[in-house]
Amino acid sequence: MTERKIKRGDIVTIKPEWLDPGEDGSMKYVVLEERGDDRILVQALGTGLPIAPMYVYDVAWVNYARSVPPEMYERKG
Repeated sequence: MTERKIKRGDIVTIKPEWLDPGEDGSMKYVVLEERGDDRILVQALGTGLPIAPMYVYDVAWVNYARSVPPEMYERKG
Protein backbone atom coordinates (compact mmCIF):
# COMPACT_ATOMS: atom_id res chain seq x y z
CA MET A 1 0.00 0.00 0.00
CA THR A 2 1.33 3.45 -0.94
CA GLU A 3 1.10 6.20 1.65
CA ARG A 4 -0.57 9.44 0.61
CA LYS A 5 1.82 12.37 0.08
CA ILE A 6 1.34 15.05 2.74
CA LYS A 7 0.84 18.47 1.15
CA ARG A 8 -0.23 22.04 1.90
CA GLY A 9 -3.76 22.24 3.30
CA ASP A 10 -3.75 18.74 4.76
CA ILE A 11 -4.79 18.19 8.36
CA VAL A 12 -2.42 15.85 10.17
CA THR A 13 -1.94 14.30 13.59
CA ILE A 14 1.31 13.20 15.22
CA LYS A 15 2.05 9.47 15.19
CA PRO A 16 1.91 7.94 18.70
CA GLU A 17 5.62 7.10 18.77
CA TRP A 18 6.49 10.81 18.28
CA LEU A 19 4.20 12.28 20.95
CA ASP A 20 5.67 13.98 24.00
CA PRO A 21 4.92 12.38 27.38
CA GLY A 22 1.42 13.29 28.50
CA GLU A 23 0.09 14.06 25.01
CA ASP A 24 -2.91 12.04 23.87
CA GLY A 25 -2.53 12.54 20.10
CA SER A 26 -5.79 14.44 19.65
CA MET A 27 -4.13 17.72 18.55
CA LYS A 28 -4.55 18.43 14.85
CA TYR A 29 -2.30 20.56 12.65
CA VAL A 30 -2.75 22.16 9.23
CA VAL A 31 0.19 21.92 6.81
CA LEU A 32 1.11 25.49 5.80
CA GLU A 33 4.17 24.75 3.70
CA GLU A 34 6.28 21.95 2.29
CA ARG A 35 9.88 22.74 3.25
CA GLY A 36 11.72 20.10 1.21
CA ASP A 37 13.80 17.21 2.54
CA ASP A 38 10.53 15.65 3.77
CA ARG A 39 9.89 18.52 6.19
CA ILE A 40 6.61 20.41 6.62
CA LEU A 41 5.62 23.59 8.44
CA VAL A 42 2.45 22.99 10.46
CA GLN A 43 0.23 25.14 12.66
CA ALA A 44 -1.73 23.79 15.61
CA LEU A 45 -5.53 23.97 15.31
CA GLY A 46 -8.07 24.70 18.03
CA THR A 47 -5.64 25.96 20.65
CA GLY A 48 -7.66 29.03 21.60
CA LEU A 49 -4.46 31.07 21.51
CA PRO A 50 -4.35 34.39 19.59
CA ILE A 51 -1.33 33.09 17.67
CA ALA A 52 -1.31 29.32 17.28
CA PRO A 53 2.06 27.59 17.57
CA MET A 54 3.90 26.51 14.41
CA TYR A 55 6.35 23.64 14.11
CA VAL A 56 8.53 22.02 11.48
CA TYR A 57 8.03 18.25 11.42
CA ASP A 58 9.36 15.38 9.37
CA VAL A 59 6.54 13.92 7.25
CA ALA A 60 7.36 10.48 8.71
CA TRP A 61 6.15 11.77 12.11
CA VAL A 62 2.58 12.54 11.00
CA ASN A 63 -0.58 10.78 9.84
CA TYR A 64 -2.92 12.27 7.24
CA ALA A 65 -6.37 13.07 8.69
CA ARG A 66 -8.10 15.10 5.94
CA SER A 67 -7.76 18.18 3.71
CA VAL A 68 -9.27 21.65 4.03
CA PRO A 69 -10.04 24.36 1.46
CA PRO A 70 -7.33 27.04 0.99
CA GLU A 71 -9.41 29.86 2.55
CA MET A 72 -9.09 28.06 5.89
CA TYR A 73 -5.28 28.26 6.00
CA GLU A 74 -4.19 31.02 3.60
CA ARG A 75 -2.33 33.84 5.30
CA LYS A 76 -3.95 37.21 4.77
CA GLY A 77 -1.98 40.38 4.54
